[in-house]
Amino acid sequence: MTEHADEQGFGMMCGQDDRALPCTCLRLRRISRQITSMYDTALAENGVSIVTYAVLSALLRKPPMTLSALADKVGTDRTTLSRTIERMRAAGLVEAHQGDDKRERRLTLSGHGVETASAAQASWRRTGEALEAQYGAERLEALHELLADLERVAAESEPA
Repeated sequence: MTEHADEQGFGMMCGQDDRALPCTCLRLRRISRQITSMYDTALAENGVSIVTYAVLSALLRKPPMTLSALADKVGTDRTTLSRTIERMRAAGLVEAHQGDDKRERRLTLSGHGVETASAAQASWRRTGEALEAQYGAERLEALHELLADLERVAAESEPA
């Protein structure tokens, strides 16, 4: 192990488990990938990913939405979301309609999108229930509270 690696927060004490990295960012990224993979595997039977499911769910709850409003709701940037929306439009899941302002596009689910969202909800729910059974309802609720606090702190520290 070099001093340079240790200065960057990547170094570990001898014998320390690799899973116990001292870096919050790396640990959150790792678990995020693992949980995303669980949901993606379950949702694949419906032909959607967790990102697509998030868009379907948001549009199912509150249509129509602009791309900006949807990006805020889903927690991603407009550029990334626009690529997802184009794939969803090509798959016949999402429709775009002109808004009050001719430059504005409002997004809604197609009939196929509503059916897909409804079918995917069952897969999403089963995965959440399995995670809760493995981790425990109280521990998962506490984790959600901690994550909400962490999101708030991170949002407050973002440059304006």
